[in-house]
Amino acid sequence: MRVLISADMEGISGIAERSFVLTDGKNYDIGRSFMESDVNAAIEGALSAGANEIYVTDAHNSGNNLRLGNLNPEAKLISGSGRPFPMIAGYEKVDVAMFVGYHARLGTSNAVLDHTYTSRLRLWINGIEAGESYMNALLCGSKGVPVILYSGDSSLAKEVEQFSPNSCRVVVKEAFGRSSAALMHPQKSYSLINESAKRACEKWQAGEINPVTTTNPVEIKVEFIISEMAEQAAVLPGAKQIDPRTVISKQPDIEMGIKAFLSMIALAKAPVF
Repeated sequence: MRVLISADMEGISGIAERSFVLTDGKNYDIGRSFMESDVNAAIEGALSAGANEIYVTDAHNSGNNLRLGNLNPEAKLISGSGRPFPMIAGYEKVDVAMFVGYHARLGTSNAVLDHTYTSRLRLWINGIEAGESYMNALLCGSKGVPVILYSGDSSLAKEVEQFSPNSCRVVVKEAFGRSSAALMHPQKSYSLINESAKRACEKWQAGEINPVTTTNPVEIKVEFIISEMAEQAAVLPGAKQIDPRTVISKQPDIEMGIKAFLSMIALAKAPVF
């Protein structure tokens, strides 16, 4: 069994606000340690279920948060930036994926550091509002790879239940706002993620968890917070600005659709004021 663990940071145990996830934040090193603990818990759970190859993709910011020497040596770390699908690099090499430390989409009430790639847009895929968990699950699903475990706050678990009800959803904190949460002790969250990762593998082996998919062609709709960003994103070939802040792009499949979405983000660099 080959496993990919995609590790973001905002949904990691012990993290409630941005000083833990920004490289210049006063609590960043503590946040990194929390992130490594959650990832190691998932690695250990996968190994106990029979995994024989594990990739860990550092999916936060530039992809340089996890320290290789602090991870279980049975896993390979995919680090750095410049990858086609940076949050799930390696997804075409595995049988199953786990999303550790993920967060709810932008605009979710009582969700720790909710956003969708940035805090400046909302995304819809074939008419369904999408966060990073749904978007990346669709990409994995396009290769027949199911996402069998998601860990994060209680709002993420509710979001995931809508599109992947049979997956294992691990709640490691309860948000009381965007920068406040009731946090579980790291020892308890380690045990919970470890046990859930093992159970998720067993559920997949029993045929109980399937890939998340969508239909082709794929329509991407992005709503920006100011019109100038939409004007910049609409420069993308094939994109169309349908109102002052919204751009759509129709693509043949989900991979091309997400490439269009990421290209819009790269183009839309207008200052917000």
